[in-house]
Amino acid sequence: MSAGPRNENEVLQEFQARRERIQVTWSKIMELGAEATEHQLVMDALQKLDKDRKCFRLVGDVLVERTVGETVPAVLKNRDNLKSTIESFQKQLEIQKKELAEFQEKYKIRVRSEGEVAAEEAAAAKAKEGAKAAAAAQQGVLVSKS
Repeated sequence: MSAGPRNENEVLQEFQARRERIQVTWSKIMELGAEATEHQLVMDALQKLDKDRKCFRLVGDVLVERTVGETVPAVLKNRDNLKSTIESFQKQLEIQKKELAEFQEKYKIRVRSEGEVAAEEAAAAKAKEGAKAAAAAQQGVLVSKS
């Protein structure tokens, strides 16, 4: 938003959008991390094999026949690319978290847990019940708590 959020709903929508972007970035980091781990497992398995041994590699939708010696460098390159991509996403995530914290501080946004919300609702209900009992006592009427 160019001019910045103006009312409470816009602030809330912007806050939720920023949190969602953080969640998307985090899930992408986790996905790429799992892929990098898979590449490492493949590397561990291939390094124990003879370099001239035949192996198959999935490139896009095509299964390609290669030797272990030809496949290892490609898998290493992919793994290293995944790791560098993960690092850039992690930097991006830190920036997003910092921006969210600044936004939260600027608009004085406080995130409440479900427990806090439930406690506040219970306190409000108890106060309302107490007010009813006080009003009834002034009128000389008994009120049951059921």
